[in-house]
Amino acid sequence: MTSAFSIEQLIALNDEIGSLVRGGVPLELGLNELGGDSSGALQEISQALAARMESGATLAEALEAEDRRLPVTYRTVVEAGIRAGRLPAALEAISNYARELVDLRRRITLALLYPFIVLVLAYLLFGVFVVQMVRRVRETYEDFRFPLHWSLKMLSAVTEWIAQWWWVPLLGFAAVVAWWITTGGARMLTFGGAARPLLLVPYVGRISRYFQYANFADLLALMVEQQVPLPEGLRLTAAATGDARLRRSGIRLAESIERGELQNLDESIGSRRRLGFPPFLLWVLTCGQTSERLAKLLRHAASIYRRQGVNLSHWLKMVFPAVAAVVIGGGVTILYALSLFGPMAQLWNDLGLD
Repeated sequence: MTSAFSIEQLIALNDEIGSLVRGGVPLELGLNELGGDSSGALQEISQALAARMESGATLAEALEAEDRRLPVTYRTVVEAGIRAGRLPAALEAISNYARELVDLRRRITLALLYPFIVLVLAYLLFGVFVVQMVRRVRETYEDFRFPLHWSLKMLSAVTEWIAQWWWVPLLGFAAVVAWWITTGGARMLTFGGAARPLLLVPYVGRISRYFQYANFADLLALMVEQQVPLPEGLRLTAAATGDARLRRSGIRLAESIERGELQNLDESIGSRRRLGFPPFLLWVLTCGQTSERLAKLLRHAASIYRRQGVNLSHWLKMVFPAVAAVVIGGGVTILYALSLFGPMAQLWNDLGLD
């Protein structure tokens, strides 16, 4: 049975590979040392990569064999970095993006912790006090032969369901916790698998897109600097982002360049929305600059999109905790208070005691 590979472990592996390449140390030796100093999935993958490379496999081939635990985006970035002859720079871009995701997930965890505790406590109190109170109020209405209000009927149905199936919400809470733990896997790098619902959190999807655009521009700049043909570089770089829409856009753009349609690109492959590129990046890719100038423009675009992603991420980290506390914690508290005191207030009103 293989251990789960977290995004933090992916960062550690990525940083180790980058350091070994910069230092000119044989990867198999360094990865063996990393495996001996670590545990769990990081140890397993490090030693497996080292064993394959000792057997004559390249780094890309060794990573390909770990396709069950390593996201395809990571493997593609490594391949693109190797093809451009700038593997350390490509790995550094991935590490920066992954660290930002780790920090963002940690902030979301801390922001949701208090509201989640309030939600669980409110449910337990609801099951203990509100269920009994609603039953007593309903019996009082029946004794006095008062007609039941729709709100009391609905609340009574809910409390009876909870009295019989009280364990179902608790099982749901446990499932949510288990799901959240799995979102820390390496596939969070592309928000794939269990991490995909995280994109439903406001602005997380936009932050991810900004970093994808930045990584795309950085990697393509490396390709251009190493004289990799632009169509080939576009295909490799777009695949490395992990975004299906951007990958399709890169392929369409590469095909248009190969057909000699660069000057009339907007008319030949449709609107910017269909392309999937943001306006500035689209202009950089279609302005027809020399290789040297294009690489500089791509790096400038990468810095712009990375700065936008970082700024939006910092803003979300500050705002999300307060919003989560107010919306979830406050909403649960108000709902509990209305469920507890609402039927009593209605009963006093019907009895003429208000």
